[in-house]
Amino acid sequence: MVRVGLTGGIACGKSHVLRRLQQRGCRTLDLDAVAREVTAPGGEALAEIAATFGSGVLDAHGALDRAALGTLVFGDVEARARLNRIVHPRVRAAEMLWAAGFPGEPGAVLVTDGALLIESGVHLRFDRLVVVHCAPELQLSRLRERDGLDERAARARIEAQLSSSEKRGFAHFEIDTSGSPDDTERAADALAATLAGLAGRAREQGGRARERFVGGLAHGPRDGPRGLSPELLLSEAGTAGGLEMEAVGRRLVPPARGPWYRAGDETPPDLPASRLAVAVAAWAERRRGPDPELVALAAASVARLTHAEPGSRADACLVALVALERAATGGDGEDARRLAGRWLPLAARFGGGAPSGRLDAVWAALAGHSRAPAEASALCARLGGDGPTASALAGLGSPVAAAAAGAWIRALDAIG
Repeated sequence: MVRVGLTGGIACGKSHVLRRLQQRGCRTLDLDAVAREVTAPGGEALAEIAATFGSGVLDAHGALDRAALGTLVFGDVEARARLNRIVHPRVRAAEMLWAAGFPGEPGAVLVTDGALLIESGVHLRFDRLVVVHCAPELQLSRLRERDGLDERAARARIEAQLSSSEKRGFAHFEIDTSGSPDDTERAADALAATLAGLAGRAREQGGRARERFVGGLAHGPRDGPRGLSPELLLSEAGTAGGLEMEAVGRRLVPPARGPWYRAGDETPPDLPASRLAVAVAAWAERRRGPDPELVALAAASVARLTHAEPGSRADACLVALVALERAATGGDGEDARRLAGRWLPLAARFGGGAPSGRLDAVWAALAGHSRAPAEASALCARLGGDGPTASALAGLGSPVAAAAAGAWIRALDAIG
């Protein structure tokens, strides 16, 4: 089974793609429809919305006046955040209940359509993320025609979301709907076939490399950028049932003030993003087994919380990918620099640019001390690199005292 998140900008054609995927055998859920249910009369969220925004968002029959509510929230970031805090948890709970209805169904492809999967920071609940997009001028004209909006109102709704170009940076797959409906359907058909193939392949059970990751975590850094340590990151993932970016953003020091994906712009980073990479790789392996595509997206997403620079995010991806492979193979085989070279395109893709070059010292230290965490850390520091990152990679599979190992095993077991 594979779980897929389908997202994209407003009026970009997600619904068309979702219908086609359903016709091709995917199990589908439209989160917009779920949101309408929870905000309908008698739904869980309607009374709280009215109490928060006033009776003016209700029509004469006591139902939600979506146009009136839209006028309030699309131009007001804080109002939109208040609405999301009311609606999103209820929609999320409904989606989790739906997905639980397919336990271990062989070859099932579960596709969840949600416009704000990335903005709300829940995109890592899915094994793969699909972004639907189209040319900006076409998006504007479609929205105006569909909703009867003037240009100013339409632009406000588009600008209230993360831009399509930015969303594409999170995508495992993309569908461009700028062409004809037939073009879109052919692209959706090809995607359905790819996803079916992915779901049909035997997937290695997650958590098999747990003890090796315990070594990397125990010998790795105790602290991380903006107060987000590996221990805190895994604790948050266990408590929330996954890496939920908005929740993790609230654990930053200082806490994220705006959208989670802009948090890296708010405060200059104090420590490298790579310090969290082994913890991210351990989380992803525990959740889905050795899946580099998931690891790269997760590492880049966590790095966005603390680092605006694409090179730093790509560094975090590289360290996570190298950690995943070294843990999966027991640390034998190719050295870290060669592994990093193989994963360079994937790291650059999700990091948003080429790695910074600051990992050269890490790879050099591991070349001589691949199984000696303390020595790798000391050499890396002498070469001008981040010693704790080198120590974490060298520590994968290394012996750990029982007390320290127990704490990390409990943290990983809480994930899944």
